[in-house]
Amino acid sequence: MESTEFINAKDVFIKTDRIQGNMVVLKESEEDTSYFLMFVGDAEITAIAKEKGLVEPKRPLTHDLYLSILNRAGIKFDRIEIFEMQENTYYAKVYAHIGDEQIEFDSRPSDAVALALHEKCPIWVSKRLLRRELSTEEVQEYEAIVRTVKF
Repeated sequence: MESTEFINAKDVFIKTDRIQGNMVVLKESEEDTSYFLMFVGDAEITAIAKEKGLVEPKRPLTHDLYLSILNRAGIKFDRIEIFEMQENTYYAKVYAHIGDEQIEFDSRPSDAVALALHEKCPIWVSKRLLRRELSTEEVQEYEAIVRTVKF
């Protein structure tokens, strides 16, 4: 799939912070200044970290079990798409082939990302959902504004 509406997120970064929580950042490349950010729960960050080779659970995680069953049934995963946000909730679809038929499944983005990493299939993110990193000058400008505001 080539689309001007989506980026192919080839880089997946995770960050865990006690104050901010668990974050997953998707970028087209490490140098890219646009990114997609989502906050995820502990189980989801563990699944994504496992697929990135950062943790080694002693037993299969839930998505490992499901993927083992689906792969054994001959289902082939094509791609995932993170395509929309409604009421502060992101929406994703998983595209798969069952026999000769392509089927799409509704998914939480965090589950879809873990699946895509496991299956080595593309992660497509709508450009409308991307954020832009602030330049050093912009950060300094915002900091100056915050210092002048009286609370």
